[in-house]
Amino acid sequence: MLTDSSKKCINCLQEVSDNYCSHCGQRTQVKRITLREGWNDFWARVYGFDGMFPNTLRDLTIRPGVAARTFIAGNRVKYYGPVGYFFLMITVFLLLLDLLDIELADFLKEMGATTFQPEIKSGSNQEAATQKMFQFMSDNFKMLFFGMIPIQAFYARFVFFRKSELNFVENSVLPFYTAGHVYWLSIITIIIYKFTGVFMRNTVGTVISTFYIGYAYSNFFSYQPKWKAFLKGLGVYFVSLITFIILGMILAVALILLVPGVREAFIAK
Repeated sequence: MLTDSSKKCINCLQEVSDNYCSHCGQRTQVKRITLREGWNDFWARVYGFDGMFPNTLRDLTIRPGVAARTFIAGNRVKYYGPVGYFFLMITVFLLLLDLLDIELADFLKEMGATTFQPEIKSGSNQEAATQKMFQFMSDNFKMLFFGMIPIQAFYARFVFFRKSELNFVENSVLPFYTAGHVYWLSIITIIIYKFTGVFMRNTVGTVISTFYIGYAYSNFFSYQPKWKAFLKGLGVYFVSLITFIILGMILAVALILLVPGVREAFIAK
């Protein structure tokens, strides 16, 4: 075991008298790098000193609004930060797709096929355009799903929950948490799909995630009845989704007008 006989932190060089430096958190006793030590360090960072990951997973499932309020109140030890948790779940989802040898564009296409949409003729220009759309979503996956967060925060702050006294950034905490947490539905879906060939209908996931978001808002805002906060939470989600779709359509029209050849891809033979 490597120890610092001078009792100075090996990171910031401050005097230390405990197992951890009070200035930067560095351990005063550092073990040699081995496979076992690397494995233990990995799980220590995943779980945190007080079981950060299990706490986040459990409370975002049972009482997501309370977890978000706790983080906003200043508790930075009990839970993963909202932005970190959001991108962690996206990363886990994408890594699982890679491990199971599933292309994200194909997954999105299968997911879209389980919703109510007109049948696309095989070999048509619509099929090629649809494939390009799913490929675009695959290439810009993180940014597309990130784009909903500020829209939800805006409507929560300035339209549906104006009396909450939370600022714009604080109103983004819950959307980050809920958006990250619903990725567990996608993770479960791809595991079932890989080993059974059965793809859960997207409408089922939509219903579950929509109810979850409403429930999260119902225990996030305590200054009004839960049923009212639940309905307003649904309002935040649906209005944000409509706004996001409209902005997406505007972007699509801009691409059609500005990029040569794109328009023809959306026109049937």
